Amino acid sequence: MSELSYKALPELLAEIKAGTICPVYLLYGDEFLCRSAFKSVLDALVPPHHQDLNYEAIDGAGENVYEIIQHLNTFPLIPSAKVIAVRGTRVFYSAVVMEDLLGKSKEAFETQDLKESARCLLYMLSMAGMSLDDVREGNWKGVSDKQLRERFEQDDNSGWLEQVIAYCVEEKMAVPVYQDDADVLNDAIIAGYPETNYLVLTTDLVDKRRRLYKTIKKIGVVVDCSVPKGDRKADKDRQQAALKTHMKKILKKVGKRMAPGGFESLYEKIGSDMRSFDSELEKVVTFVGDRDEILPTDVETISKRTRQDPIYEMSNAVAKRDTHKALFFLDSLLRSSIHPLQVLAVVTNQIRKLILAKDFIHSEYDNGWRKDLSYAAFQKMILPKIEEREPDSLTGNTHPYAIYMTLKQSHNYTPEELMGAMELLLDTDIRLKSSGQNAKMVLEHAVLGIYGGRRENFSQKPR
Repeated sequence: MSELSYKALPELLAEIKAGTICPVYLLYGDEFLCRSAFKSVLDALVPPHHQDLNYEAIDGAGENVYEIIQHLNTFPLIPSAKVIAVRGTRVFYSAVVMEDLLGKSKEAFETQDLKESARCLLYMLSMAGMSLDDVREGNWKGVSDKQLRERFEQDDNSGWLEQVIAYCVEEKMAVPVYQDDADVLNDAIIAGYPETNYLVLTTDLVDKRRRLYKTIKKIGVVVDCSVPKGDRKADKDRQQAALKTHMKKILKKVGKRMAPGGFESLYEKIGSDMRSFDSELEKVVTFVGDRDEILPTDVETISKRTRQDPIYEMSNAVAKRDTHKALFFLDSLLRSSIHPLQVLAVVTNQIRKLILAKDFIHSEYDNGWRKDLSYAAFQKMILPKIEEREPDSLTGNTHPYAIYMTLKQSHNYTPEELMGAMELLLDTDIRLKSSGQNAKMVLEHAVLGIYGGRRENFSQKPR
């Protein structure tokens, strides 16, 4: 029936709620926008209180087109609309998008999302009929597309492919068997299924020449959630338009508005990455508390205060208990010639802060702290009690918002895990200074030991 931009999503939702519903919806483009649009479309089609029974989610990473068709032809459990959703489907991929997949793999690697980077690379290799060994050995002969072959050679020289392949091997991720099921699904959609059932597909890339895409555009709705990555003025205008649309949607939900100049300040600091922009916007919303209007000075204050140098990204990963990011930043820092003891000092300081945060939460000063406490309530109820204490590495010369986040992050660990982690880091310090062992292996062992959370794991020596 139509192809819409993400900006037109409110109109589409209004149509669905008014009873104008199509049998199939395709949302493609930016992963963050697709996820946001999907939730809105799902809630419009199936009331949230019916979704436990009348919503079936299928992961595109392991999709089976015949299973999808079976679900489509099964009547709902209760008399209501039923949604069968395939998130991250690959049926729209073709040789045309192979270079785009390689580019997305590199983008994900650069943002430390190794799982997504590996997923894109493996599926691209599947379509190209290549193996991990082919990439490792630089065997591009099987790549018929000249541009893709040149891109492989360029990326191979930059070294990132080697790290993604190592991740695939470590996580036992293999190149999947390529199977093009687009025509099978296309025929099933044309044949039809119960009118109570609706198919919703999300994907990052599409080949618009495919029959399946044309069929959905004809009898369903396609929502373009893509955001251009280029530096041309036209690309930047579209990037900003998508960000503004998303910002207005988020601020409307929480009853706030952005003062003139606020968006420009946030865009200048964050750029066009939707996930990072959303994360920073959430921080600013939390920071202003009950105030309705967000000022450019609010953006300046919170963004400047919380901006982190690369070495502190690793400590942030430790606080969030994100193993893959912590190991990624560890490797990146050591490659950039940061001294191992400097890395250890940053991690140790982060664990020390989390211990002090735990101490505060369980002390007589606690009186009202909760993990879900808003920043405004923290400022009103908790901050005055913190200011009564002697300054330490948690509170000394630290912005209140940073203290607030450390208190929240301390819930990622038990007190026993934090004390065990500190013992492990002290042992790591001794090993780095006296054992002559490989510094990277010693630090990797420390990071994994912190996440292991059991003291018996801490005494194991790195190989």
